[in-house]
Amino acid sequence: MCAIYGVLKKTDTLPLHLLAHRGDDYSKIVSNCCATFGFNRLAIEKIDINLQPLKIGEKLFVFNGEIYNYKKLIKEYELRADTEIEVIALLWEKFGVDFVKKIEGMFAIAIFDERLYLFRDIFGKKPLYFTDKAFSSEIKALNPKKINFNALAEYLAYNSSLAPNTFYEGIYKLPAGHYAVIDKKIEIHKYYDFKRNPVNELDVDYVEELLRNSIEKRKQGEVEIASLLSGGLDSSLILALSGVKRAYSVGYDGYENYDERKYARIVADHLGVELIEAQMSKQDFFDNFNEVLLHMDEPIADSSFFAAFHLAKKIGEKVIFSGEGSDELFLGYRKYDEYLGFLDAGLPNKKWLGKYMERHYEDIKEWEIFRRFFKNEIVFRGINEVFFDRQIKKVLKVKFDEVDYERFVRNWGDFGFSYFDLKVWLGEVLMMKLDKMFMSNTIEARTPFLDKELVEYVFSLKKRPAQKEIVKQIAVKYLPKEIVYRRKKGFAVPFFEWLKEENELRVIIDVNRETKIFNEEYLKAILKTGHKRYKQHIWTLYLVSRWIRDML
Repeated sequence: MCAIYGVLKKTDTLPLHLLAHRGDDYSKIVSNCCATFGFNRLAIEKIDINLQPLKIGEKLFVFNGEIYNYKKLIKEYELRADTEIEVIALLWEKFGVDFVKKIEGMFAIAIFDERLYLFRDIFGKKPLYFTDKAFSSEIKALNPKKINFNALAEYLAYNSSLAPNTFYEGIYKLPAGHYAVIDKKIEIHKYYDFKRNPVNELDVDYVEELLRNSIEKRKQGEVEIASLLSGGLDSSLILALSGVKRAYSVGYDGYENYDERKYARIVADHLGVELIEAQMSKQDFFDNFNEVLLHMDEPIADSSFFAAFHLAKKIGEKVIFSGEGSDELFLGYRKYDEYLGFLDAGLPNKKWLGKYMERHYEDIKEWEIFRRFFKNEIVFRGINEVFFDRQIKKVLKVKFDEVDYERFVRNWGDFGFSYFDLKVWLGEVLMMKLDKMFMSNTIEARTPFLDKELVEYVFSLKKRPAQKEIVKQIAVKYLPKEIVYRRKKGFAVPFFEWLKEENELRVIIDVNRETKIFNEEYLKAILKTGHKRYKQHIWTLYLVSRWIRDML
């Protein structure tokens, strides 16, 4: 709902103008002896009360986001407070750093109490970047300079850098569910992580109750709420259960394989909801490209950022609902089925087959997956893995550390898939799309499927059905069967067609000849194949090449 910024010194000026798109209802700077906090507000809750940054004695408090249970906490602890920031301050006095375990919501919080403390919500819905001297909702206000090549390797693997890395040396992002303490050094501590405690049998009615409760929490505020509507199962169910009366959809004339607006119309008509459609053209894509890169802050290779940015321009409300999180919680991606087959597969002669694979190398993902299986390595390394280890080593000429994917691995069977993707695909890519692209147009996006109670319940199940059967059992009560049971389609943009039509793929080679970051021969080999096997690889390379050329 806002932008926050701070430095560890007393000053009268802060670069809040760089963050004005995140909130233009109110702006303020507050200092004490040793620090200065700044705040731009998007007013949603307690619209007429502007208390941020809050100063109590020499302590400073500021936050971005929503605390869904702040009214409950006021009653529970008999707090003399009216606003979220006052609740944060009073809980800090009672519990110190453990206050963050009491609050529920999406947030980035900064507190100065002799030292600087930073906190980020458990899903990473609100970004928080920092150096050893400052923090910000966005990187651009922290004076970024030099490329972090370790983050580049992570980006090639997973579409994004992985916290605490960013694409810039000396600038960090706080991992979800963590807090940082900054004094003479930086310390990062975990305060929450998802646990696997298989004690419950599935109760679909209870899942629906939890989802309804999640939606009600996220209706908090004094402004109108709308919903995104792709025409897919998840956004359609959120729209049906939320009761909001306006939805927004985006499509591309002439590209029926990518355009789902006809399904969005079916859902809107069925629910009696006003549907506002945005049409995105090739010209829109290229005209907006650098503005999208600017608001990304660092390269994130998900083409739907461009559709989200284009759609955000059409939205009149300050708050919108979105359906992210369901596929990861309820196994909605078809690729999960492929990985499920490896979990319990027994095969004789695996060692021999592993040696055979090594002798007959193919530069494709399928080969790498089978190699891992035959070599008894971890097979599933994220639904959005693009370049695998061997490819990263082939494509990069600069020095870098190998990507540490093992920190996201849990031996939980298919629940381990969900854990990995909550941390990486959702936390580092999809949540950043919602925050950065919609906040660039002063809109806050809320994701009811990513609710702490709901996710903890899913991780407590002894077993869950595959292919989103839980969601379908709920949705069939409210939506047409053609929507509930139709084949899943990803929210994508016809970027590859547009790049080829405009001869834009040459940018990859042209930029590399200036920077010498990549192995040109391998780049040419990838480009020569077209999109048959390397479509996402090419997009990842193109996006980072444009960023290097136009943003650095």
